[in-house]
Amino acid sequence: MQKKPVPAGADTNTRAYAIFFSYLLTCFSLTVYVIVKLLRNYSLLTKSTTARPPPARHVRSFMVLAAGSIFTRWYFILRYFENSYQFWVMWRSYYQLEPHHMHWGLWLKETSLFREAWEAAIVGNARYWWTHQIFFFACAFGLSLDQRGLRRNIKHTWAFMLLGQIVAISFATNLFLLTLLLSPPALPPPSSAYRKNWLGPWVLNLVAIIATQIPAYLLADEYYWHHKEFMSVLLAPHIALLVLPFVRAILPAKYSTDVNHDLADSVYNKVLWPVTIVGAALLNLKQTWTAVSFGGFAGIWGALWEHPAVSSVAFDVVFCWITWITWWSIQRQGVDDVLGFEQHGKEYDWPAAGSGIAATRGDTDGGVRRR
Repeated sequence: MQKKPVPAGADTNTRAYAIFFSYLLTCFSLTVYVIVKLLRNYSLLTKSTTARPPPARHVRSFMVLAAGSIFTRWYFILRYFENSYQFWVMWRSYYQLEPHHMHWGLWLKETSLFREAWEAAIVGNARYWWTHQIFFFACAFGLSLDQRGLRRNIKHTWAFMLLGQIVAISFATNLFLLTLLLSPPALPPPSSAYRKNWLGPWVLNLVAIIATQIPAYLLADEYYWHHKEFMSVLLAPHIALLVLPFVRAILPAKYSTDVNHDLADSVYNKVLWPVTIVGAALLNLKQTWTAVSFGGFAGIWGALWEHPAVSSVAFDVVFCWITWITWWSIQRQGVDDVLGFEQHGKEYDWPAAGSGIAATRGDTDGGVRRR
């Protein structure tokens, strides 16, 4: 193919720098926002007379996992950027390029990095064996944010989910579990605060699960790998999982809180979690059978290293597994011990921003005693 000269003014890196550093700034800002709130909770926890910090080994475990997940994620992302640029220079560009000059502006103009990364991670049965799991870990993360996070008065769940979407689900999950360890139980509203009914925000979580699992199953079908609706199918889970966290951040609590806790817990434990786990198990069995039939288990292992985009998602999955296994293992010690509260105490003395409020543990109606 005869390549044409680069048009005057087209070969500029200004747009490339603006996009790349805006993305980095967003990732950095969200991470700092989450960590600052986490440190504030820890500071309050250390001042409490009846609550105590969780075991240091638990905190260190999730700090190490968070560091490992973000390191592997960015290592393979940068490798993917390098791979994509070199491939574009060699085969994709329509212009005569000087190989010793970085043509990042033209590269970004002619390349859809998001789409190409997901195509590389999905197209191929062995590759999708790794990739499909991240959809279900994202579902589980969303359920945990809603069910556990709000009970610990963690109101910025939107920040965790957005961080998981633009950085890594495993990284956001580790930061969230650290926040759980260092956060007190929230004071439930009085029973008469809002009218109880069977509808609640859990309905949005159910919709998010459906909108995540259906695309995960569709993308296992080769028909969708090169279909014009590929991006629509791929973006559905990304959007659906962000809806409820942002609804909670925008709307008043009376419109975005599951006031009927008993019903909400029943729905989560008997419907939402089983649907997520069973859906994940069935697709995993299907994808394992398909991948092994084509290339054996060696093919699945080899796919882990075939392309930086695959490795990026695959190691996100690996860290998700390690993180949740670690969390489940420390749960055996008892919820109160893991979350750092004295088991023999009758109340939580939590100096929440100097409010002087203590929540009595035995109260069933969310009673509050002022000191």
